[in-house]
Amino acid sequence: MKRISLLISAILCAAMLGAGEKPVNFVPAGDNAIVGDYAGDNGPVAQISQVAGKGYQATLLKAFDTEDKPIAVMAGDTSKDNITFSGDGWSGTLAGHDLIVNKESQRLDLKHVDRPSPTLGAAPPAGAVVLFDGKNLDAWATKACKDWLTEAGPPKWKLVEGGAVEVVPGTDCLISHQKFGDCHVHVEFRNLGSPTNSGVFLQTRYEVNINETYGKSEGTPNGGLDNCTENSPPKIRASRPPLAWQTLDIDFHAPRLDSAGQKTEPARATVLLNGARLYQDQKLDQPHGAASRLGEAPTGPLMLQEHGMPVQFRNIWVVETKPAT
Repeated sequence: MKRISLLISAILCAAMLGAGEKPVNFVPAGDNAIVGDYAGDNGPVAQISQVAGKGYQATLLKAFDTEDKPIAVMAGDTSKDNITFSGDGWSGTLAGHDLIVNKESQRLDLKHVDRPSPTLGAAPPAGAVVLFDGKNLDAWATKACKDWLTEAGPPKWKLVEGGAVEVVPGTDCLISHQKFGDCHVHVEFRNLGSPTNSGVFLQTRYEVNINETYGKSEGTPNGGLDNCTENSPPKIRASRPPLAWQTLDIDFHAPRLDSAGQKTEPARATVLLNGARLYQDQKLDQPHGAASRLGEAPTGPLMLQEHGMPVQFRNIWVVETKPAT
């Protein structure tokens, strides 16, 4: 009877999603040696990104992963043999892997550089709960549509080469069988194009979002605690380009509740994106939006979000740091 009920719920959920959400105009990213980070021996750096329907954009920064606003944002002109850029009083030319930018007497010679996250490929320490090691999805279930804490059968996402799992749009989110309170979470993810909207939900409640905004100062920043903080977006934009593997390392402190279920201490989180600290012991509100109906609890599953766009995940593990009280 329970299996029939879940099946009916899944069918109704799929029907509601199909009727209520517009299809996403997702544009897959291709291998592109132009897109990425550029740096010299010292001084400012640049990030070249692709802009749908507009070619390329070069964002000049004081440093990578800085809180400072961009020095300049330059639009790219691809009508010539070499890509030229101009904007905010700066101009530049990209030839091969060399980006030369100028403003009056100032000249910067920047070269393409790789900046892998310092925790990329981090092995789970002794005692860690390994939720995904590339072999199977035994630690996960599909969530039951709007009932985020209920399992609705095995995952429908697909395993892909390189020990990763890829979101299959329209198949709903994944929740872990195991529930966690205080913990350290390590997740690696890869954006496959634009737009991208996904997230890692602590206790299926508090979202650390995943977006594709590499090289851009507008749009929702990657790694934000958007559904559980008020006006506290990350000040640092530490994203890597599409198709590059990225890391989230999260220290989570669960809310404390008294014997009557009243909250005595809020949840808190420290979030590192690609090694850059976005939040330090940030106090979390009771989740807003759809997650608000769940209330707060000492423990809950980890959730990986499906939001109509493909994203890949790998190397997911959790270290429980303290029994929840």
